[in-house]
Amino acid sequence: MSIIIGLTGGTGCGKSTAAAYLKSRGAHVIDADQIARRIVLPGTPALFEIQKAFDGVVTEDGSLDRKKLGVLVFADKTARETLNKITHKYILEEIENCVNTSQSPLVVIDAPLLLECNLDRLCNASIAVLANNEKRRERIMTRDNLSEVLAIERIGAQPDDAFYRERCRFIVENNEDAVALENKLDLVLKELNL
Repeated sequence: MSIIIGLTGGTGCGKSTAAAYLKSRGAHVIDADQIARRIVLPGTPALFEIQKAFDGVVTEDGSLDRKKLGVLVFADKTARETLNKITHKYILEEIENCVNTSQSPLVVIDAPLLLECNLDRLCNASIAVLANNEKRRERIMTRDNLSEVLAIERIGAQPDDAFYRERCRFIVENNEDAVALENKLDLVLKELNL
């Protein structure tokens, strides 16, 4: 039977870097963001529902204009809730299927909305990767080629650190480099006897 770890944290905190390291340590990483991209490919039921709910977010070739949709949902809580209501059921179904069929001794569910979607119920432990807002803003601007205003908007659209601190067994502060992050993750794995 697998040990299942939930990995979460806000945008720009370094969750993907943490997931990549855990994968290098032999974990089967289930990436909710990758699943979210797959479920909105042309012709999928999720994309059809999104197209009905949001005008002009599907391009002429039938694919989702992710940037246009992102601008809409990060600026409007109601729009974000509508999108989440559409996509979460498809994402959760696929994540649960991946967990149930994994043969790996260590499974990591890498999900920004791990707690909000109650995916932590599948986990033996959850880890939140956190970083200060200045570091997050820098990372988001560099990674996504966004303006400072849009980066701040994305951070503001997500829960604050207290949300994660109250709900996760492990908190990993990621304000330094990748080596420091890896060392902190090693300590978590050691505590979990992994």
